[in-house]
Amino acid sequence: MSPLSGGGPAGGRDLAGAAAIAALAAWFAATVLSQHPRPEFNRLAVLDGTGAVIPNWRFFAPEPARHDFHVLFRTEDAEGRATPWQEGSAITPRRPLHIVWFPSRRREKALYDLCHELVAVMRQFGGDLTLAPAYRMLRNSVARTVSSLPGDPPRGFQFVVARHTGHDPGHDPDYLFVSPYIPYTPDAPYA
Repeated sequence: MSPLSGGGPAGGRDLAGAAAIAALAAWFAATVLSQHPRPEFNRLAVLDGTGAVIPNWRFFAPEPARHDFHVLFRTEDAEGRATPWQEGSAITPRRPLHIVWFPSRRREKALYDLCHELVAVMRQFGGDLTLAPAYRMLRNSVARTVSSLPGDPPRGFQFVVARHTGHDPGHDPDYLFVSPYIPYTPDAPYA
């Protein structure tokens, strides 16, 4: 009797095992093929409306980021003197542990997304951006940084969004947006 004939308890297990292996191999092949960017490969993934059976593991955007955004700020003291520009969004140097655990990356990614959104709104609409949600969130982030500075609270602050390649020190950053002067009050909600 053939082991695949199902002629007894052992044969049934062999048949079930072979069927399970075939199903897993088909699922693996469908998952791998659906990662391809061409739409022809998404035919099976379309059948899975939830994305739970055939996951999408495309790790890179169609246009990967080739630069970093930096937010710089300066404050104005009680006498009206402006401080030099300071980095308000330092990028954490990468360590091997960050391959598996990197919770501070969320803040960097949020800052990148806010700056990207602000630049997109600026290009599309121009004009006064102070009512744009991305501007307000960046302003609030800088206000929190300003509130943690040592010494007397400043009279106000200003911030700038700069774009830099990050990997090529030979290129100067592009200064994309300079905020208006923002009066600072320590108890203001900045919302």
